[in-house]
This record gives sequence, structure tokens and C-alpha cells, in this order.
Amino acid sequence: MARIFLLGLLIVLAAIALIVDANDEISNEVLLGSVVAEPEYTADWEPIFSDSDVRGVLVLFNAEKPQLLTNNLLRAQTGFIPASTFKIANGLIALELGVVTDAEDQYRWDKQPRSFNSWNQDHSFSSAFQYSVVPIFQQIARDIGKQRMANMLASLNYGNESIGGGLDRFWLEGDLRISAIEQIQFLQRLHGNTLPLSVRSQSIMKQVMLTESGDHYAIYAKTGYANNGATDIGWWVGWVEKDASTVFFALNLDLANIKQASLRQKLVKQILQFEQII
Repeated sequence: MARIFLLGLLIVLAAIALIVDANDEISNEVLLGSVVAEPEYTADWEPIFSDSDVRGVLVLFNAEKPQLLTNNLLRAQTGFIPASTFKIANGLIALELGVVTDAEDQYRWDKQPRSFNSWNQDHSFSSAFQYSVVPIFQQIARDIGKQRMANMLASLNYGNESIGGGLDRFWLEGDLRISAIEQIQFLQRLHGNTLPLSVRSQSIMKQVMLTESGDHYAIYAKTGYANNGATDIGWWVGWVEKDASTVFFALNLDLANIKQASLRQKLVKQILQFEQII
């Protein structure tokens, strides 16, 4: 009887192990619109990171293949504070709720001198986004309000959806966290107008996000920089449109100081060129 019981127990344990293994495999898959992709590791980009002497992760998603590439599988799924990349979500929420009416809404400089000269002037909503004017987007967050902001973050399924740390600071030094893969998922939904928002709000935000436009490609993106911990975090997230194809990207880096901020765009563009995307 004891042997039968032991045999039964072993069978049950083996079945549980198989279920756990299956769940582990499923948990690596990422839903991107109607496509399910599993992150693939590539070592090809390591020399580019090494040449700049920085650590970080880049995730590229090409929906046509479909292929989800990264140089660091663990970090790609690790949440970091979004810093000013949250201006995309903040702007969308404000547009949807009528806090911002369109890209040309005007904001007067409050005459408080700040460290960035570009902040010490009047701005439109569009230029405030392009120059990443934190005080303007902090006021936009306050105008949205705590409850509406929490409700909208949950509706958008944005990162861990936390607004802990202050209504006008939760994305700068508070509790909000988002991974590079989650950034890709969010951007892919925005690009396809499938966020639970009006097409108008999404279209205006995409117009504002246009960063670079040339003869062969266009980049829609937002930078971010956070310095509230032992290591500064630099972000660049967005997508590249070339001909009929779209490739999404999300980069975050460990940076020593603000002087290294230009590495965000530099590394992404080097890898986009290496992959023959631009």
C-alpha cells in the first residue's frame, strides 16, 4: 500500500512539474496586438553597448516577421521608472479627458527660472512635449486629478499602474514602473489606434511624437531621464516607419550622469542601422 501511495505521489509531482514548465514557457510569450511573440536573445548588439561603455537593454519588435529581439531577456521584462516617456500616456489621458484640447494648446511660462533654458519660455502642448517641459506636464497631471489618473492608467494597462509618490511626481521619482517590453506593447497599441481612447486623441499624440522625418523613414519617439537612484536611467522609446513597415523600439540604459544622455538616441540608431532598418 505504501509503495502504491509513493508511486501515486511521484506521478502527481511529475504532472505538477510539467505544468510549471509549461507555464514558464507561456509566461515568456508576449501579446502584441493580434501577434504572440517570444523574446529572442541576440548577442550581435553587445559591441555597440560595449563601445559606449554602458549597460542597458534594447527591444525591437517587427510585426511583419514577427520578431521580438533583445540583448537582455531579463532586463527587457524588468520594470523601471518611465520618467518623461510617460508624457506619451499623460498626454493621451489629457487629450481624452479634455484637459488638453489639441496640439496647439498654449502654456504661459510661469517666470520661474529653471535649469533648462528651453523650459523658460511659453510653449504649445506640442513644443512642451518635444522639449520635455516637466513643469507643464506636472500641471497637466494635477488638472487630470488623482482618481481620474488612476482610472485611466488601469484602463490603459500601463506598466504597474501605480501613482504612488505624488500626483505630479509618480512617473519621475514615485512608484510607477514599466518594462521595455511593456513600452513596446503600449506603443504598438497606440500606433494601431487600439488603446481604449478615441482615434482623435491617439492621432494627435502620434502627430506630437514625430521626432525625425526624412526621405526614407520617420521616427515617432520620446526620451526619458531619471536620476532618483544610485544609477541614472535613460530611455528612448518609439517606432520607425519605413515604406510600409513599422519597427518598434524601447531602450533603457544605466547612465553615470546627464552628459551621457545623447547615448540613448545614438545607440538605438546604430542598432537600427546594423539591422538595416534605417
